[in-house]
Amino acid sequence: MTLRLALAAATLALGACSRGDAAAARHPLADSAAARPAAASTWRTNPTAGVDLSAGGDSLVVETGPHTILWPAAGGELAPPYTVRAVFEKRHGRLHEGYGILFGGTGLEGAEAGQAYSYFLVRGDGTFLVKRRQGLETPVVRDWTQSAALHRDREETGRPNELEVRVGEAEVAFLVNGTEVARVPAAELSVRGLAGVRTSHEVLLVVRGFRAGPGAPR
Repeated sequence: MTLRLALAAATLALGACSRGDAAAARHPLADSAAARPAAASTWRTNPTAGVDLSAGGDSLVVETGPHTILWPAAGGELAPPYTVRAVFEKRHGRLHEGYGILFGGTGLEGAEAGQAYSYFLVRGDGTFLVKRRQGLETPVVRDWTQSAALHRDREETGRPNELEVRVGEAEVAFLVNGTEVARVPAAELSVRGLAGVRTSHEVLLVVRGFRAGPGAPR
């Protein structure tokens, strides 16, 4: 009887460890003392419901229900020239769900009918997209395009990709992992406004080292 009780206790303990490991793998900051749920004091989201945020150090974890836009609460309006960059890693989500950088944003806290911004997304099949929102219209600037610079999903999990947008007066350059993948006339985009992140629905995304500031990098 004593042996059976000991074995049962060991089995329960192992099961708890396995569940804990799985939770930690799904939520990368869950075991960090620096993690703070919501992170509402430092980031704004639209919509505000159905989106979970946690932050630690220079990392932000976003888990979405609906597709979501988010931006730093302290972020100010940017005018060219400026640069936006971050490393994105999808931890959970379907292959075709896009995520990436938002820039030139105005009216972000309101309904989509009053929003304007440009966005640069990637997805797990190794493609990128450049698009613009102007109210309820979302014209495609550069349709989904394959690029060898992108790290594709592996075993249904995304791999880190550094995205960068260099916004100039005349042109906007889009880079993936240090390689330029597109260059677009600034006139085709919304370029003055807030910078942040856009992600599709039902995605668990880690964003590291988000930076947005004036001037183009050397």
